[in-house]
Amino acid sequence: MMEQRFLEECPYKDLIVKSSWSWRDKVLAVLNVVRRWEITEVNPKTGWCGPTRFCECYNMAFFDFDKESNIVHGPLFHDIPRSNYLGLDDSVNVISINVAQSDVRYPISIYGTVVARDANDYRCVYLFRRGRDDPQLITRKNRTLALTGPYRALGGTDFMYFEFHLKIKGDGAVDEDFSKGLVERAAYRDALGIPSTFTQESYLSTVELMCMHVPLALEASIGVNFWNGKSTFTGKVFASTSRSCTTKMVLYDSQVAGTKTEFGSGGSVSLSRHIVAVSLGEDLLLYFYVRDSCNKSRRIKFVIGNGVEERACNIGSYQLEVKIKWKGVFSQQRAALKHIGGQVFW
Repeated sequence: MMEQRFLEECPYKDLIVKSSWSWRDKVLAVLNVVRRWEITEVNPKTGWCGPTRFCECYNMAFFDFDKESNIVHGPLFHDIPRSNYLGLDDSVNVISINVAQSDVRYPISIYGTVVARDANDYRCVYLFRRGRDDPQLITRKNRTLALTGPYRALGGTDFMYFEFHLKIKGDGAVDEDFSKGLVERAAYRDALGIPSTFTQESYLSTVELMCMHVPLALEASIGVNFWNGKSTFTGKVFASTSRSCTTKMVLYDSQVAGTKTEFGSGGSVSLSRHIVAVSLGEDLLLYFYVRDSCNKSRRIKFVIGNGVEERACNIGSYQLEVKIKWKGVFSQQRAALKHIGGQVFW
């Protein structure tokens, strides 16, 4: 029985037949099978058996599933020769992650992680990360998770993977899996200017991931300062691009529990998200909905072209200052890729 099961599940059939592989190569192949089996589960909601974490076509024997990506994009936009513009990578903006349906009665407290992995290094880029002591309260369906990432623009000319590992905090010490599984995104399926929605139906929930394809991408890193205001900031900040101006990302919402509302050094606002991918030749749109020190509602929109690094204006009693660092998004070399005995490792 064990031999038959091994034949069915192991991609390396040469392990039990005559082979030129060394004993070391065979051990590494076995470790790969074991690790893949460890991340394979039956989804009780759909009955489908599959991996809950990234495992691609590489040998995963030594892959660290929890290691964070250390990729840094660059160079600065002003330092990129025009002849290199067509070498810019595509990217993806994660617009939102919604709890579309819960099998558990609301309200519920959600914690855990949502991770993105791109072809730069397939390491963790966190979109959502909360511990058990800091869950997000979801009061009804179609509420969005309060995203805090990515910390860099995602690379989008290859497959991309999103891992959901969310739990419901129980009244006692026992918690339940809420959403768990792997969503695979293929760049060739994207429609330009139209958001794509991926549905993760698992365990006790249906969760929807909405993202937007961004060709020839620049990374806009956004900083916001308010001057002459109160000690705390009440309001919301959204972002979009000129191609998809109706699809907005939440960068800051003072009403979300856990959001830092106190101004930092120089009147800085601690944005929950500060990275937006913008196509070469498109504008970055920033929307501010603010209650000033007189408690009056104020609104303003900035239209910011590629390479524009600073904008400022008065908004009620505040003086608003926006600073942006623009970088080119280029594919990074996979330094961790190794070939041993005909197998490909990370």
